[in-house]
Amino acid sequence: MSEEQLWVPSSGHRKARALRAQFPAEHTRAPARFNLRTESAPSHSTARGPSTSAPVILISASQRIQDEVARIAAAAGVELEVMPDAAAAFQRNPEVMLLGSDLAGVGPGHRMSPDRNRRRRAETILVGFEQDTDLWKQAARLEAARVAVLPAASGWLAEYLGRRREHNSGFVLGVVGGSGGAGASTLSCWLAQEAAEHRMETLLVDGDPLGGGLDASLGSGEVPGVRWPDLTEVRGALNPVQLTSALPRVSGFALLAGGSADSDADDGEAGPGYSGTQSLVEAPAEESIRAVMDAARAAFALTIVDCARHLPGQLLLSCDALLVVVPGRLRPVLAARSLSRSLGGTVPKAAVVRGPLGDGLDDARAADAAGLPLAGYLPATRRLEHAEARGLLLQRGRSRSIRRVTGQLVERFAAEVPQPADPRQRPLS
Repeated sequence: MSEEQLWVPSSGHRKARALRAQFPAEHTRAPARFNLRTESAPSHSTARGPSTSAPVILISASQRIQDEVARIAAAAGVELEVMPDAAAAFQRNPEVMLLGSDLAGVGPGHRMSPDRNRRRRAETILVGFEQDTDLWKQAARLEAARVAVLPAASGWLAEYLGRRREHNSGFVLGVVGGSGGAGASTLSCWLAQEAAEHRMETLLVDGDPLGGGLDASLGSGEVPGVRWPDLTEVRGALNPVQLTSALPRVSGFALLAGGSADSDADDGEAGPGYSGTQSLVEAPAEESIRAVMDAARAAFALTIVDCARHLPGQLLLSCDALLVVVPGRLRPVLAARSLSRSLGGTVPKAAVVRGPLGDGLDDARAADAAGLPLAGYLPATRRLEHAEARGLLLQRGRSRSIRRVTGQLVERFAAEVPQPADPRQRPLS
């Protein structure tokens, strides 16, 4: 079957004509394979293997600083990229930004200010030598978190970079709805269950403070453990072991859900295990989110974030890859296309098209019309809202048609998940 034959709308249907007008055949080709890695190539690397999504970047034109920092990075076993300026460095979404003292005073463009399009706010370290008398003044002006005076601080810097490598090894997958009611929360829950059944240490994160809470969907409101409201005051480093032991467990995976009010549900119609009316809690502060996500990366091989499409904040930007759930109809496809464009190109994205499909669309054409490669097709599930209200959402996710999709997705992401030290945590081979 040719590419053109994949999409053959009936000429008399109004929606089909609208789709054909919006996306003519010459502009709707079969989507490319979903690539989990960004396309940006490093300018300089001291480590072998593929580049990571959150490298350590040095901004410096000084050969002496470059050589010294490259030696430290090699000793720490981390990848180092050398960039000419902060604007170029931000495109690589660094985990750690090393700023050479030779460029620290060059204009306001080198301020390490937050950028809403960056997935992480980089930890900034000003690097220089003992002869650089203005290091501390420059650090204060640039709001740098730390100062490394070389060569005295070489050992500390190597140890610090090595710790960051160990503590940020897990893979973070975001799931976001391309339109309202697309089913991102449902897919997030099913993926977490599938990954847990493949013995991957998995965390499911509720990323929408106004979404009603995953406790209600999973019937886990009575399971003891911490929720987001318990972590809103977290700042700095959070112990990964303590986080793991404090979270509730549902169907084999850990859950970080939103909170609920103390009052009982007044209408009795909420699902089993739902302890009360969901409170309108505010989103956690970015500092709390960064601390929690750093600990999650260290503690879990795979973290799945149920993202809020209307809150493109730190949780969404912390993801290594995004699955966009796209209902296969005209308006949701257009909405997903707008969302994809607004998110930019720094994070690999792909579509999971959800049935039922509108007239004249198949899964490949729906994904391509949304401007995304196709990761999978989720068939329509009858009476899903009824199953969720009864606390049977995960049970519906064990059907053969659903597991065919979630199993393929988990296999694809398993290649990105690091081998755990604990033999009980065995990702797919």
